[in-house]
Amino acid sequence: MTANLLAPDIRSVFSIDLRGLALFRIALGLILIADLLIRAPDLVFWLSDEGVAPREWIIQWNNNWRFSLYFVHGHWLWAALLNGVAFVSAMALILGYRTRLSTLFSFVLLGSLHFRAPMLLQGGDMLLVAMLFWSMFLPLGARYSVDATLVRNRTPSAAVPLNATNTYLSVATAAILLQAMAVYFFSAWLKTGAEWQVDGTAIYYTLHLDDLNTWIAQQWRDWHHLTVPLTHYVWWLELVGPVLIFSPWLNPTFRYLGVLAFVSLEVGFLFNMQIGLFPFVSITTVLLFLPSSFWDRVQAFLFTPRRARAQRLTVYYDQPCSFCEKSCHLLRTFLFLDKAEIFPAQSRADVAQLLEQEFSWVVEDSTGALTTKTAALAALFRASPVFFLLAPLIVFVAPFGDRVYHWIGRHREGFGRLFSVVLPWRDPSRFPGALSQAFVAVMLLAVLTWNVQTIPAWRTAVIEQFNLQQDARLPFEPMLRLFNLAHTWNMFAPYPRKRDSWLVVPALTTEGELVYLETGSPAMSEQVETELKNIQVFDNYRWRKYLQRLASKRHKKFRRYYGRWLCKNWRHPQHPDVGLAGLFIYNKTQVTPLPGEPENPVSARRIWRHWCAGHTEEQVSEQLSQLLGLSG
Repeated sequence: MTANLLAPDIRSVFSIDLRGLALFRIALGLILIADLLIRAPDLVFWLSDEGVAPREWIIQWNNNWRFSLYFVHGHWLWAALLNGVAFVSAMALILGYRTRLSTLFSFVLLGSLHFRAPMLLQGGDMLLVAMLFWSMFLPLGARYSVDATLVRNRTPSAAVPLNATNTYLSVATAAILLQAMAVYFFSAWLKTGAEWQVDGTAIYYTLHLDDLNTWIAQQWRDWHHLTVPLTHYVWWLELVGPVLIFSPWLNPTFRYLGVLAFVSLEVGFLFNMQIGLFPFVSITTVLLFLPSSFWDRVQAFLFTPRRARAQRLTVYYDQPCSFCEKSCHLLRTFLFLDKAEIFPAQSRADVAQLLEQEFSWVVEDSTGALTTKTAALAALFRASPVFFLLAPLIVFVAPFGDRVYHWIGRHREGFGRLFSVVLPWRDPSRFPGALSQAFVAVMLLAVLTWNVQTIPAWRTAVIEQFNLQQDARLPFEPMLRLFNLAHTWNMFAPYPRKRDSWLVVPALTTEGELVYLETGSPAMSEQVETELKNIQVFDNYRWRKYLQRLASKRHKKFRRYYGRWLCKNWRHPQHPDVGLAGLFIYNKTQVTPLPGEPENPVSARRIWRHWCAGHTEEQVSEQLSQLLGLSG
């Protein structure tokens, strides 16, 4: 017995359960939609030529291997159209409709979005696009999807599964699992600072970043008896956790422990840091490691004997109506009614009579009671092990639901024609073949090699071993950049940022008045900015990324377009005819004190001067300097 437990199981190391892939697919779609909604209010600002990054400049700033559909046109309507297509693709991904195509569309559109607005990107965006790339070579729609439901030549009571086992192994499963852990493993190797490996102050410094921390973080960030051991725990987990989770010995056990550890880590990030969707993306990827035994237990729990009796339903449809039959199969799939049977109403005389009388489908529950119209839909929801709580709501709206049902019934021939085009019966989906898996193998080798060379010590060793130039590039780097896979997982590496940074923009109006402009936050003045420092001052994490990068030397040239945008779009709140003559941009910083030390003073550095159309640099600088009390 012990020998069996300790025997290596190589197949389990890189296998993924198809039910886990279904959850992964749904979560990916939800994250894509959330990302689009977060960006939507600032669509003109980020994605049009009227915003802070005109296409000509972004195309010039990007390298030749970065292509974006957003480069085709600069009007905000084109960006809105692409975002709309991305939204539809994400919805199709959630439903598992034309899954491979919707995954491809989502990947291309997300990559295009990233290349159009590179100033906004963070680690979560990189991980998300990488997950979508590998997903194109996985059977995401094999379970709980429209694709798996509408399989032709099925028996009336056929179950959803397409094959006998839920465990799936391929080069692509290995690639996506390795990608999920590479984020942690290579991040640990890049965390070379003493704050991580020696004195354990990394979490202390991270939680003192007021643009990142939450109210919860502020309550315990000075508890050094807790932050120091947690720092060491996080570093060792990122370094050793990925190795153990791929162990061929006791693999299910290590997978359970790894999922628990990494999900709890991401939940900690979620409650203590404002880093957008990153924790949700990471949790979604980690859940891929849940073994088949977990999903077997979930399925057993959902379909206990009591629930199984409740699910002993029979759904009857009007046989000539293909639209009706497909609707029944889709409801059975998405309500998790695996035990429900579907038959034509004409197979029973009494049911056929009721169908003709009520002009409705018929549902028979476990007691033998027959229901029609909205009441039949409520019976299905009541039997669902997941959505049973919605049954009372459906009963409540039954009068309206019956009217909708009658309208659909009168137009079911039109719906049938629509369904025959949009939702046709289809052959069982084939799993990705040998050619695509060979391509995945090549890409996986390239990605892993790229990740290895991002570690400075390892890159130096390779350069010395093969006598290469220091600036030598990998031959496959253009391909990785084309597919948006050339990522460096250097979050909080080599050590966390040790200072707060925010922008203050004093400006001169056309009437000679001094105003302080909003910088993704409430307007700040010299008198109140210190008080506002400990408040969340960014509208969202996209604004935070943009404004922080605006202060960096690498993104210095972006300041011109930000200043131009402010000149063009700012208007006085009380006097709309008053615009701007010019502005200064200051980068305010405050170094985080050593543990136990008092706060450091705030320092300021002017990083940009901008004068608006019709005004001169000398005029603006002189007036602004006088109003700010500066010597020049």
